[in-house]
Amino acid sequence: MKLKHLIAIALILITTGVKAQNIVGEVEFRYKIFYDKIYSSLPHLTQQERDRILLTWGNPDGYSTRMKLQFSPEKSIYTYGEPYEVRSYSWQIEDYFIENNLKDQTYLKFMDQMGKTYLVRDRLNPPKWRVMNEIRDILGHMCMKAVSEDPIKGQKITAWFAADIPVPTGPEELFGLPGLILAYDINDGMLIVEAEKIAFGEPKEPITLPKKMKGREVTGSEYQDLVKKFIQTSIDSKQAWMWEIRY
Repeated sequence: MKLKHLIAIALILITTGVKAQNIVGEVEFRYKIFYDKIYSSLPHLTQQERDRILLTWGNPDGYSTRMKLQFSPEKSIYTYGEPYEVRSYSWQIEDYFIENNLKDQTYLKFMDQMGKTYLVRDRLNPPKWRVMNEIRDILGHMCMKAVSEDPIKGQKITAWFAADIPVPTGPEELFGLPGLILAYDINDGMLIVEAEKIAFGEPKEPITLPKKMKGREVTGSEYQDLVKKFIQTSIDSKQAWMWEIRY
């Protein structure tokens, strides 16, 4: 990491203070997706299909729901928030849980994707991040910018992490930065996830995984192979894949 990045982090820690005693808490996120932008960017779709989607799903405000992340130094768990605000297809209210065990460096994903329910277990393998020399205020926390890529989905990821909340996790499948991720976007705003509220201390209603988790059990690499194959099949069929896979 360059010296200027280290200086920036030091300044953040000095001005905000490391809340070591408060690194247990809950974050409420707004998950907002813009289908018209996504569809316009897919070269394999026919113009007729693009026009249909723009007519049906064109919305300058996007489509949103709430998500919730509970975190501690040992683990984090992420799922839908309440109340549900579903303005999209019904997949948004299906099973979707991500639990990162930061102590053991393992994860569990329980999700409905590609027409099936999957139970994915594996070792944590963080994205390859590049920390940039930019900062931004989110809910009173000075956050640093980091960028990465998802080669399977063809996505550019921009995340903002709070160095004063030293828990290396975040929303969705993002983690591995030296601070809690409070916001990120994909492909310059096609998907925007941003914290709307942070509460420190033990959550009043801890998120619990379903008692019975039935689904196809796969490893992380096996699941990625399934995603890659599904996306390629969708491209070959001139169809969009994000209705069946979380964008």
